Amino acid sequence: MQCVDLSAVFGPAVHYPNTDNFTIWDAKQQEVHPACRVEPYNASDVAHVLEILVGNWCYFSVKGGGHSRNPGDSNSIGGVTVDLGQIRNIEISEDRSRARIGGGATTFQVYQALESQNLSFVGGRVGTVGVGGFTLGGGTSPFSNKYGWALDNVYEYEVVLANSTITTASNFENPDLYFALRGGGNNFGIVTSFTVRTFNQGAVFTSISTYSNNQTDQVLDEVYDLYTADNLTSDVEMGYDLYYTYSFENDNFTLAGTQRYGKALQNPSVFHSIDRIPPLTRTTTISTMSSLVNDPGPLGTVRHLFATLTVFPSRSLLTRGIQIFRQEVEAIKDVQGLVPNFICYPIQRNAIAAMKRNGGNALGIDRDGPLFIILISTAWSNKRDDAAVERMTGNVIRRLQAVAEDIGVGHRYIYINYASAAQADGIFSGYGEDNAQRLRVIQRAVDPYGVFTLRGLWRGFMKLQ
Repeated sequence: MQCVDLSAVFGPAVHYPNTDNFTIWDAKQQEVHPACRVEPYNASDVAHVLEILVGNWCYFSVKGGGHSRNPGDSNSIGGVTVDLGQIRNIEISEDRSRARIGGGATTFQVYQALESQNLSFVGGRVGTVGVGGFTLGGGTSPFSNKYGWALDNVYEYEVVLANSTITTASNFENPDLYFALRGGGNNFGIVTSFTVRTFNQGAVFTSISTYSNNQTDQVLDEVYDLYTADNLTSDVEMGYDLYYTYSFENDNFTLAGTQRYGKALQNPSVFHSIDRIPPLTRTTTISTMSSLVNDPGPLGTVRHLFATLTVFPSRSLLTRGIQIFRQEVEAIKDVQGLVPNFICYPIQRNAIAAMKRNGGNALGIDRDGPLFIILISTAWSNKRDDAAVERMTGNVIRRLQAVAEDIGVGHRYIYINYASAAQADGIFSGYGEDNAQRLRVIQRAVDPYGVFTLRGLWRGFMKLQ
């Protein structure tokens, strides 16, 4: 019935599954069949869609970039999928200091548009990631050491609330909602545009090196120093991501590191110490961010699972983490197409300092030194192996948490954009009770009927209540 109502208003912008060529990143979400999909073109359209859906108490999901891993997050299970992909406009201010970005734009689209004017923004590492979910959950970026996370570089949000009101949230207008949208996820409304900080930016340096297993300790020593030494704070252009990966195709584990530097400088001196370790392979590029993140690979063919934890800096935990990860992956090596990753990078001191801007964000991170984010990211091919991958991922996280608590480096924060569904209950408690309670109060104020809650109409992603 709701699809008929939507068709009467939006005509060809409403698509039915038997005639729709819609694709989405994760195969588990690709398998989901909504009753229909609607593509609004602006905030007024979104408001009208929401009026119809809420008026009929119809389940829905909202797709920005569609980079979630859970059915129902961005593609509705039997309800209506609201696809923001047509709301991808990017408008640069006259003084070039900010840009208004449509809620359906992807990281690649924004990088590419801004680069035409030698600008950039605090965007992600993967081009198909939507700016919406990325920013609402936090937004850790190659530029975070210099500018902070994405959520701390948003000046203004345009939001469609559950009652179809289009409103603006900033530090000066609806400041409580502005606070909530800086880390509170999809619990408050549908964000149709973000006005974000832009900055002058040219090409950047990137180097990817792989290492042999007998070099692991030496590499981890250098990585720990990069993450914790003063140069991470003083040299704001640098970033480094650590990967330990298993490949089903090659049946081997590989240790790798990605160096990033925000200037077109070959072999920056900040990496000279780790560069003394002879790699197995090394590739370097100096190129734009849009070319670095662009991935034209097919969508909807691979299954994905993320899970994460945050710890205080610990060199020993890096060693134990890789050991635990390897042990658990060895137990499921027969999973078809298995590509699990142990990934680590810091929340830098500079990024934490930036979290105090404009009244502070909702994440509840308050310390001087860096933290380490650990992400277990796994891809695989077949539905029959879902349980095995979920078990492996859960085991790695539980064992890592136990080690972290045992050696006194556990931290309560869980990065919502990397969390698994199994971690949902700990997300907002990890923000601290004061922040979690403030978010609940704001949520009830802007959505008194609970449209965006776990018992409401859009139940995907991580819910406050």
